[in-house]
Amino acid sequence: REPERPPLRMRRHRTTARGFIFLAVTIGLVAGTAAADAAKGPPPEHIIFPVVGKVAYIDDFGAPRGNGRHQGNDLVAPKRSAAVAAENGKVKYWTTSGAAGCMLYLYGDSGTTYYYIHLNNDLTLRNDNRGKCVKGVAYTVSTGAKVQGGQQIAYVGDSGDANGGMSHLHFEIHPNGGRAVSPYPGLQKAHKLLF
Repeated sequence: REPERPPLRMRRHRTTARGFIFLAVTIGLVAGTAAADAAKGPPPEHIIFPVVGKVAYIDDFGAPRGNGRHQGNDLVAPKRSAAVAAENGKVKYWTTSGAAGCMLYLYGDSGTTYYYIHLNNDLTLRNDNRGKCVKGVAYTVSTGAKVQGGQQIAYVGDSGDANGGMSHLHFEIHPNGGRAVSPYPGLQKAHKLLF
């Protein structure tokens, strides 16, 4: 004999209650995530300028490039110039992009993600392309390292589709890990290190 089923009205009540609980949990998770993102907020008011030493740059964010628009600013500097952390955070290497060459992400404590692109891949000051995207050639810290603002994290170069051109750091700013915004205003106000 089959067990008795509860009356239809009771089953609907249980289903409705489960639905409300599910909805409340979902709203709580979404609200928690939104609150965490809001707590991270915009990029810091003042970042550390990402290259130490002689550098030249213009506001080239949004300029036509290849099949799209330029998503950062190019900071022209001598090969192997020090690239430093724009703020406290954690670094992660990205080594498999033909266009970007050797690059890394800096996940800032503010929630902002910074892209450091076209890092060094040469073993000499010439364009020899004999190096790899590894610590000591492109990077000065290990992937996953926690770093302080102003700490050297990489070397400026011409890897990827910048190969053979002027060495420079292509620098991008992504607030809360989202879409790129112009780095230029932040670079104009950034703290520049002397060494």
